[in-house]
Amino acid sequence: MNGAVRPRVLIVGGGYTGVCLAVQLVRQSTQPLDITLIEPRAQLGQGMAYSTTDPDHRLNAPTYVHTVIPQDAWHFTRWCQAQGLNQTDPHALHADGARYMRRSDFARYLAQTLEAHAHGAVNGCQITHVQDVAVYAQRTATGWHLRTRAGQVIQADMLLLATGNPPLRLPAPFAVNWRDHPAVIENGLDTQRLKRIPRDARVLVLGGGLTARDALATLLGQGHAGPLVVMSRRGLMPKPQGPVLPVLAQIDSPGVLDQLPGAVLMDRLANPVPEFLQAAGPTPTVRALLRALRQRIRQVSAQGVGWTVPFAELRDALWQLWPRLPLAQKQRFFQRLRVWYDVHRFRSVPQTDSAVQKAFASGQLQFWAGQVLAVSASGTGVLLSLSRQGEGGRHSSAEAFDVVVNCTGLDTAAGLAENPLLQALSTQGHVRLDDARMGLAVDAQCCALNAQGQSQADLRVLGPATLGTFGDPIGAMFIGGHVARTVPD
Repeated sequence: MNGAVRPRVLIVGGGYTGVCLAVQLVRQSTQPLDITLIEPRAQLGQGMAYSTTDPDHRLNAPTYVHTVIPQDAWHFTRWCQAQGLNQTDPHALHADGARYMRRSDFARYLAQTLEAHAHGAVNGCQITHVQDVAVYAQRTATGWHLRTRAGQVIQADMLLLATGNPPLRLPAPFAVNWRDHPAVIENGLDTQRLKRIPRDARVLVLGGGLTARDALATLLGQGHAGPLVVMSRRGLMPKPQGPVLPVLAQIDSPGVLDQLPGAVLMDRLANPVPEFLQAAGPTPTVRALLRALRQRIRQVSAQGVGWTVPFAELRDALWQLWPRLPLAQKQRFFQRLRVWYDVHRFRSVPQTDSAVQKAFASGQLQFWAGQVLAVSASGTGVLLSLSRQGEGGRHSSAEAFDVVVNCTGLDTAAGLAENPLLQALSTQGHVRLDDARMGLAVDAQCCALNAQGQSQADLRVLGPATLGTFGDPIGAMFIGGHVARTVPD
């Protein structure tokens, strides 16, 4: 920063990443800061993931994984207890003692925690929310000059990009004009439109990941009685949650939380790369890592331990392993293995999984492996030409649906291309795509690399936009940990 009495920090994006950045800056700064968060939503902390108000949309991990203070893994757990959510939301409790809280409650937690850090109570830092959209920025002799959609001009010494996940977009062959078709819902998280789907409608959900599970949770939760089809290219489904910390069964007992180490998440992420993964070599291949993982799973299975334990060791060390992979290996992962990694990595919420399995067992819900070849109108619905994988191989068919709900995976690079601020920074050469073309290029400290490949300490990128650099910078635990490690001095 430039040595001003009160350095000015500008954070673009007020979802989980932006809020975590602001809180960590306040907690770690050695001097008072003026921090400005630019976010169009009225409530900070929502972003795409936590802006839902559907009570059936829950966090897909226990409370200790979700915290805005990674040094204190139990911060959100204590907040839930203080808010009385254990009593008012009894359905959050799973049989193993883990609680899967509503995402809307996590958004309230983020907003309240930010507010507690916003007005100088911690170390004199001030946090201001500008409810607007950042559309342009340029570097000047005195720092950064940013303009919003409403025409407001903001000066800063440091610019931090926390733009989060891009909005969902319809895949090919849906053309742009299908976005406004009444039978097509481009954003599967648009619960208001989901709630208007007739109960007897035949619905196709495109994509089989956690977003699709959210759409199913909304439809089944409101008593949808019509046939449901979930179609993804390979027909894969998220795996169920694995074992959780045994202490969760006693977490509500008096004094238990006070005895637990707060840095449990940071310690896990700071652990050395496990020996079974180090055996893949200093510059491993994706195939070598996969082989090491499978061998380790076989070893622990003989001891009665499930696959989730070795997989978690790989997941937690990926931020250290990923930079060692040659570019060709990173591209191979995204092209061949990412979908398999994701269904094991992003696991289904038990409450939602139970409803989905019940609908599947009754025959109301089907899972197809296939892709859309062509789209045309059919009355008030949609007629799709499909290529499907069945028992006898791949075949083509024509299927009519009353509604199509898009829940396909996030296209980070395409989303960046639609962001006017990032486009302006790219045109000026301040940011560029990473070599894998999956996000923005940054160094190990999240400093943005310019067109010449030089690190910029006053321009940083954190969160999902760093996918190509870190391999798996997604989810509260990993975003929070990375923010805590790399927050600017």
